[in-house]
Amino acid sequence: MAREILMPKLGLTMAEGTVTKWFVEEGNNVKVGDKLFEVETDKLTNEIIADTEGIVRKIVVQAGETVPVKALIGVIADKNEDISGIIGKNLGNKEEEKVADTSYISDVEVNEIKNTKENSDYILATPYAKKLSYEKGIDLSEVEATGYSGVILAKDVERYQNDKPRIKATPAAKKMASENNIDLSAIEKNDRIKKSDVAGYATKSEKSAYDQPTETEKAVGMRKIISERMRANWIATPMVTFNMEVDMTEFIRLREKLKPIYAAEGLKLTYNHMIMKVLGKLLMKYRHLNASLEDDTITYHNYVNLGVAVDVEKGLMVPNVKGLETMTLKEIAEETERLIENARTNKLNPDDLFNGTFTITNIGMFGMDSFTPIINRPEVAILGINRIVDKPVAIDKRVVVRPMMNLSLTTDHSLVDGALSAKFLSEIKEFIENPYLLID
Repeated sequence: MAREILMPKLGLTMAEGTVTKWFVEEGNNVKVGDKLFEVETDKLTNEIIADTEGIVRKIVVQAGETVPVKALIGVIADKNEDISGIIGKNLGNKEEEKVADTSYISDVEVNEIKNTKENSDYILATPYAKKLSYEKGIDLSEVEATGYSGVILAKDVERYQNDKPRIKATPAAKKMASENNIDLSAIEKNDRIKKSDVAGYATKSEKSAYDQPTETEKAVGMRKIISERMRANWIATPMVTFNMEVDMTEFIRLREKLKPIYAAEGLKLTYNHMIMKVLGKLLMKYRHLNASLEDDTITYHNYVNLGVAVDVEKGLMVPNVKGLETMTLKEIAEETERLIENARTNKLNPDDLFNGTFTITNIGMFGMDSFTPIINRPEVAILGINRIVDKPVAIDKRVVVRPMMNLSLTTDHSLVDGALSAKFLSEIKEFIENPYLLID
């Protein structure tokens, strides 16, 4: 029986996904458990496996294309099975296929938005239209839409390109422009462009080359989403960062005692794990920091799901350790390392990334003494961990050298008062400098 391969929904907020890689080709035999394709969302990259066996009869969405959840990606069926009813009678027609991507825009997404210059911040276009505009270097805000409720179709982009006035140039001028990657439309000339015009433009460009970027690239996929969300978080949240220095002497001493015990069980105990244990105890007490703020609704959580920022190739991922307040130090170490490993090997489950209540981020390994961590909304606080460095400090009126570390706490000042943030940091400091308080 023929089976549709659909874009899976990998999380509550996922609306669309990008097929980044196919592991199979049309005509390949697959069995249950075989890898089919890789999909990238705004939060993670996942490998999708087959849940049926058969032949890959049709690949509908190619690598690099973005489609909404439940869109048809391909078809698995027996060799002689009729799949025309699944694919659609016009799928083989290239032009019809381009227009067909209007189905990826729903009535809800349209919501009466029109493509006007006044509303150019959000332009409605089908995925194929966006792909064409990117390949051809066309600004979608200049394209007239003919689709339903102002949606730009692929044919609108093609018409725009065909309607652009043709540039008159001699064959020699065209050849030189092509060889030197020069856009003839950038050369201001009322009559036919000649080779000498192109040479003059190239010389002028070389003189001002120091003003030009040497390399540019589009922010796409996960990198684009991370950029957009970081910008939105920064603009929408009145963030304030508090820094406090702590003496790590006893913390280090305790870790050195515990390391061989954990190593015997195949675990590497880190300062992060120990600080997470401190947060598990304190965040249940400081409910205003273990909260979420969405619009005018504040949610206080009766559990601690601690997000751990992980640097991966395509950006930053924040899986969270769920139920931190109930965990032993050993359980925290095990779960944290599992999440970090899965983040770096693209094996995270969608649930690993949702419902965080607080986040911790550590850049001490890069030699940082302080920084401003950005809150992972809708959370209202994030704790930054910096490097440990030996410093001279005064203790009992004597100067001694101690291992010191800065904590950088960023909070949403619209919900968390400065005094509360300072008190929270002070209690973290108390636990770190007296880690035996962790023993219940």
